[in-house]
Amino acid sequence: MGHRIRIENQKEGTSILQALQAQGEYILAPCGGNGTCGKCRVRFVQDAPAPSQADRKILSEAEIAAGVRLACRTAAVDGAVIEIEAGDEKQMDVASGFALKGAPVPAPGQKETEEGGIIAAVDIGTTTIAMSAVDTGSGRVLGTSTGINHQRSWGADVISRMEASNQGKGGLLQKSIRADLDLLREKLGLTQDTRMVISGNSTMEHLLQGLSCETLGVAPYTPVDISLHEYENMTILPGISTFVGADIVSGIVACGIDQSEEICILVDLGTNGEMAIGNRDRIISASTAAGPAFEGGNISCGVAGIPGAVSSMEITDGNARVQTIGNLPPAGLCGTGVLETVYELLKEELVDETGLLDDEYFDDGFPVAEGIVFTNKDVREVQLAKAAVRAGLEVLLEEYGADYDQIGKLYIAGGFGQKINLEKAVGIGLLPEELLDRMVPVGNSSLAGAVMAACDPSVLERMRAVGENAEETALAENPLFSDLYMDNMFFPEQD
Repeated sequence: MGHRIRIENQKEGTSILQALQAQGEYILAPCGGNGTCGKCRVRFVQDAPAPSQADRKILSEAEIAAGVRLACRTAAVDGAVIEIEAGDEKQMDVASGFALKGAPVPAPGQKETEEGGIIAAVDIGTTTIAMSAVDTGSGRVLGTSTGINHQRSWGADVISRMEASNQGKGGLLQKSIRADLDLLREKLGLTQDTRMVISGNSTMEHLLQGLSCETLGVAPYTPVDISLHEYENMTILPGISTFVGADIVSGIVACGIDQSEEICILVDLGTNGEMAIGNRDRIISASTAAGPAFEGGNISCGVAGIPGAVSSMEITDGNARVQTIGNLPPAGLCGTGVLETVYELLKEELVDETGLLDDEYFDDGFPVAEGIVFTNKDVREVQLAKAAVRAGLEVLLEEYGADYDQIGKLYIAGGFGQKINLEKAVGIGLLPEELLDRMVPVGNSSLAGAVMAACDPSVLERMRAVGENAEETALAENPLFSDLYMDNMFFPEQD
């Protein structure tokens, strides 16, 4: 595995995962330590403890014999030496670009301003972070740096992070994100007191500020503060609600929806499926629990967008042909690879409209590449995610009183949305075929909005107005959403 760590000064009853978190060591744990994802693997250099029931269920006999255990299900013992993955996710392909009319563009050459004229614009995503150094005088982007959000060690989704915070881990989560921001500023050659403009979902902004998450995850889902405000040396951009945060407000403004005459839609396809519809007269937003499937989470051989991740896949004569990030040997399936795999299995009639994998592959999964399979459980994860996104989109249209003919553009934001194959997304029913010719991938619109806000105070006022005036529809309480969700669990028939 590569990276050796000694466990030190741990209380009785602490798991290896908790010990690593306390020691500031990052380890992937998408399920939040519930023993179900199998991703928090560590190897004991010697004296491996007896395997747990979860170990025996998830790990192979060879792995167990080699001393591999699940960190979340293994007690920490002072002095134990373990190995963890060397951290190839440091090379994750993080979305930081944006393609928006009027947005600042990267400047060639070296920085030409004094430090005081530079602000760091930041998008804090649940999975990744992107930071741009912005020359506030010229409005140019001087450089961009990206990384992973190491809070992933407490779970892949916002609910897991809320729960961890409410269980007394809020200080560790805040320390983690601050360390990530410090590292990105250092990589950009900025000082630790460089001012930042922060965009992100409401949970990420709460954790950054050390705010309580007690009321975020329970009805009526009341945030502590999602207004436009100052915190230490940061401008915290406003959100609309607990589940529709500043990342969507930034995207709405960056795409110009708040000033548009025509009705447009923004869909941010990330760990959470957030979306908005409207124009300068009215905006309605919503959030749906799409889950992390489109970022490789909860997929048996899923990985983030790291070098070697399968990003594209076709089935020819019954065999998979793949393309990977960096053209390296396949290491797993990232979000786009997951989507394309489902599409290809549908096209080849190896998955039926109910999501059932062909008998030949039902037990062991379809072989995508050496050591990488796609299982029936993986198909179901995609079904759940795409049904939630599509049903949410159709509820928004109904609530707004619009039909597809009235939509000017469907903006697709987020890292997954930036590299998505739109035809295949339509093919599995994730996005509506009626809007295919009006779909516009825009990249990281949350970062774009933060960059614009760093340069122009009037953008901050536009964001304040959107945050205060945009409506939200609660999908979980809408009976139409439930009906549409069940309908969209089925895959469309393939031509």
